[in-house]
Amino acid sequence: MSIEVLKTETVKLSKLERLEFLQFLADLLSNEERTEVLSVQKEKTLRRRREEIKSGKVKTISAQQVKAKLASKYGLQN
Repeated sequence: MSIEVLKTETVKLSKLERLEFLQFLADLLSNEERTEVLSVQKEKTLRRRREEIKSGKVKTISAQQVKAKLASKYGLQN
């Protein structure tokens, strides 16, 4: 299947279906990135961010909250 076919078919989807497709693509890309070796700078940043979360300096939000905010922002139903 070509990218042009994917584009054509994607515009036919509802907003919720497009959001689900976007999530699928994001997960796919994320999984590909996990197989790559991190550069020294990325490793340093990752360690710093992890420590900020563990120490409580940075607060996180759940994936459900992120999805709900996106759904609200773009007028989608959760």
